[in-house]
Amino acid sequence: MTTTTTTATANINVPTPAGVYLSQGERALARGTHYIEESIWVYLMRDWDGVDRWVLDPVAVDGCGLDSGLENGARNSECMCEDREACDAIRDRMDRAPLPSADDLLHLLADSLGYTLTRADQP
Repeated sequence: MTTTTTTATANINVPTPAGVYLSQGERALARGTHYIEESIWVYLMRDWDGVDRWVLDPVAVDGCGLDSGLENGARNSECMCEDREACDAIRDRMDRAPLPSADDLLHLLADSLGYTLTRADQP
């Protein structure tokens, strides 16, 4: 099995004027970039021990990229740019980029939420 590591970062701290809501498309436009989005599935299952609680399904932690949650892959339908040709080219590139694995997602979430991670097998 080949494991592909994807580097991704959370981008939640984009300054906006006080009291003004900006959509992600507007935030990208203000930064001079394109808003391309994707979603992923994280598979859960009922605990094998018979406890009524959700746990990660082993297929979610096999080291491979998670599955896209969008039927047609990455999309740019909410991008507010005026250069659709360039935007579509970027969307196509992002659609071919590997999606994060569960481990990558863990780091994305920790970074976005301000947590520091330490592996259980490390001091």
